[in-house]
Amino acid sequence: MWILSCFIVIYSLNVAVQGLQAQHNRQRRYLVFTPFTQWGVFATVAVPLDTEATVSVAWFFEANYYTVDNATWYQPLLGDVEISKREHRRSTDTENILSRKYFYTFIENMLENHGHPGQHCLLRAICENATSHFLHNGILGDLLHLLLTPSTSMSEDDIEDCYYEAEYWGLEDKCFYYEDACSTSLLEYMSFTL
Repeated sequence: MWILSCFIVIYSLNVAVQGLQAQHNRQRRYLVFTPFTQWGVFATVAVPLDTEATVSVAWFFEANYYTVDNATWYQPLLGDVEISKREHRRSTDTENILSRKYFYTFIENMLENHGHPGQHCLLRAICENATSHFLHNGILGDLLHLLLTPSTSMSEDDIEDCYYEAEYWGLEDKCFYYEDACSTSLLEYMSFTL
């Protein structure tokens, strides 16, 4: 009887110790995604143009995020992602269309096609934009401020310094430097200041 009691006590202690060890020795858990997957967030803002019609203006916003294959891998954003030589050559050969240089060249060409001195009028518009602060005038004012303020984007190597200088002279309220080269104010076509 005494041996049976000792055996039951030893067995129950063994079970209790194994249970405690099992609680502290959990296997690591991982969040696993399939390789090279990404997830996205989509948002749409629609504004009706007329209350009696079903015509509206819509803006679509999309953000894509890459996921990792294993949750233990948190190194640099895309890690050591290998791209093929052909893709690398294609990405370095093509000029970025959404660059400030491309946009300013486009505006200058459009102004010259309409009989205005392109670069001089654009510099005057940049200067007047910095003077008048179109920041709190809705979405159009925000877009105008973004496009006509060179310092709002990362500096580009191939953009001329005269655009940054025009913004600087506008902050100093000295846009009269540009009035001789461009007699018309482009911003007065779109708005007026009070």
